[in-house]
Amino acid sequence: MLVPGTLDNPQSARRTAGLSQRELKPEQRLDRALRDAQPLRAARTQTAGTPVPALDVPGVLEALSRAGVQYVLIGELAEVLRGSPLLPVTGTVTIVPRAGERERLSAAIAGLGGRPVAAPTASAIDRPTRFMLETSATELVIEPAPPGTHGYDDLRRDGPAIRLDENLDVTVASLVDLIRIAEASEDRARVPALRRALELAAAPPAGRAA
Repeated sequence: MLVPGTLDNPQSARRTAGLSQRELKPEQRLDRALRDAQPLRAARTQTAGTPVPALDVPGVLEALSRAGVQYVLIGELAEVLRGSPLLPVTGTVTIVPRAGERERLSAAIAGLGGRPVAAPTASAIDRPTRFMLETSATELVIEPAPPGTHGYDDLRRDGPAIRLDENLDVTVASLVDLIRIAEASEDRARVPALRRALELAAAPPAGRAA
């Protein structure tokens, strides 16, 4: 079961130790990425003298699911779930919502203690927007139309759902679409790792080197 406690579970860490990113199940990839992100978060806040809250990315995804929000997951978490080796992650949840999700998305954000990073506008949810989610120590980024795409319907066609828990299926952009977004973005540093992940995914099992 993918819950926040698994990030600090030594048994979970031991079970996945020594496995390559491609050998892990999607929920194990996410667990490893978030677990590996904790030391960096701790180092960044050490000088402030404040405790480091645990990243609750599963809690964010579950809240979106409970609210009935239809979206495609992109960004660093989608890349990890699809097998990209880029680590650690920051815990940022980036989504491409379907048109007409304003009410459900607003309810989910409110329930997570969300506050806009910048001054909100009347149509904040309908344009690229960032929210800090106090209850989960994460950031939610809303990208209605990521670079190189036409938005939700474009990404949804080739973005099959990934089961992260018994009651949690998340629609995740395909590797091809994640590469398309990365190549059209200002920061193209993620492109080589994504292309390598795509090569490994397409290779026969015997050719998938760690």
